[in-house]
Amino acid sequence: MKKLYTLLLFAVALSANAQTNLIPNSGFETWTAGAPDSWYTTGTTVAQNTSTFHGGASSVGITSPATGNKTISPAADTPVTQGVTYVYSGWYLDNDVNSRFRYWNQFRTASADTGANALQMEGYSTDSPSWVFFTSEGVPNATATLARPGLRVYPETSTSGGGIILVDDVMFYDKSTLSVDTKNFDNEVKMATVISDVLTIQMPSRATVNIYTIDGKLVSSNRINSNESINTQSMASGAYVVTVQNDFAKTTRKIVKK
Repeated sequence: MKKLYTLLLFAVALSANAQTNLIPNSGFETWTAGAPDSWYTTGTTVAQNTSTFHGGASSVGITSPATGNKTISPAADTPVTQGVTYVYSGWYLDNDVNSRFRYWNQFRTASADTGANALQMEGYSTDSPSWVFFTSEGVPNATATLARPGLRVYPETSTSGGGIILVDDVMFYDKSTLSVDTKNFDNEVKMATVISDVLTIQMPSRATVNIYTIDGKLVSSNRINSNESINTQSMASGAYVVTVQNDFAKTTRKIVKK
């Protein structure tokens, strides 16, 4: 009973994060000509990393300059509404002594930045071998009609640069909104609740599928299309939580491995 209760709490916590993501290609899964689709990277050195990532099958590596900073942002600014609370979150990996990271955001008019806001990181990242989650929330500055969330890298010191920060699974969303898209997505995701050697999922679009133990440990992460299968032979028998997430919605299921 205790394990079942823990599993249900974990599933509820994951489901609560199913807001509509306003950032396209937020997992840096699709690339064209060496740049992530739907991101502005001009003047910044970036690379797709398919061996180290938080979710899906790739992350973005951003190289720090010798001086100053470099920032990548979604190619199109995001319209925002006065008085609405927005959440900016994601994951970064700073395991390089020659670089450091800050998440950054501009609340803007059509022509100018409106200044400091709550979605700007205080301080800088510190070196760590583990992925680190960041999150902040705030309302747009007065007169702002747009948001420009950014991922910013710096040299570690005034004499170093050329290090690489990895970033993945970035989100920007209206805190109060559980979209109709999320409900439709949930209804269209179908999978068996009892599995053996494979997990096959029917869903409306390509998505990231994560499988967790009941205590929240990630055991599998795959970016797949509808009706593709995930090999689960190596997983121990027992209960698991499965999350299915595309760029705009996320849903959660409980499965049992025989």
